[in-house]
Amino acid sequence: MRSTQFDDHSSFEQEPGEEHIVRNQPHTLCEALKRLGYAQGNQAILYGEVFSLVSDPISISENLVFVDAVDLESDQVKRVRIPPTVVQMARAKRRAA
Repeated sequence: MRSTQFDDHSSFEQEPGEEHIVRNQPHTLCEALKRLGYAQGNQAILYGEVFSLVSDPISISENLVFVDAVDLESDQVKRVRIPPTVVQMARAKRRAA
């Protein structure tokens, strides 16, 4: 059997005493938006209409984030854009955390 460069090298396992730091901060823009209230099961007023959110935020690009929601007046499901100012605020909160 032929030896490879990977034989007899240290494994990928964690060394004893080595600790990983876990932070309680949002790691993604969508997590930051959920913390601001744009999470499934919440209600939000967007563009003058009241919506019941049926999905968590969906990021299409850096400044384009949507959420699926039911318009409480018409009872229709819509994909509604989260206002860019809210997205910018979530991005700022994510950096500050």
